[in-house]
Amino acid sequence: MAYPEKIPSNTNFNNFNFSFTQASKQKDDLKTALSKLDDRINNITSAEKFYVADIPVLRSILGLDPSKNELKKLSKALDRLADLVDAQRNLRQKLQVHDVIDDDPNWFIQTFGDFEVQDDDIEQFLNESME
Repeated sequence: MAYPEKIPSNTNFNNFNFSFTQASKQKDDLKTALSKLDDRINNITSAEKFYVADIPVLRSILGLDPSKNELKKLSKALDRLADLVDAQRNLRQKLQVHDVIDDDPNWFIQTFGDFEVQDDDIEQFLNESME
């Protein structure tokens, strides 16, 4: 799409003829371009694959009217957080298993115990976790 408002830098204009027809056409072109961008943005912000916990967070973020720079910073922060949150979730799950063992060691023994072979290690582990 050509934009008539881009004046070549090597040309000097002291005056020009104003055209209402040209201005109206330019306005229509701008409206069309804006409508296409609005549609593209709406397609991204309403796509369920970008929802977080079934919430369209991108729409909320755009409601804050962020600048390009703010969105780029947010994108970088989210990229860095992705790995950290994954590691955090993994550690929490493992810690939760230990919490279950601490809260109800008998359930753990009955659920996962192999009673054909007596292993002193699990008794020692359970005794240490109860201390």
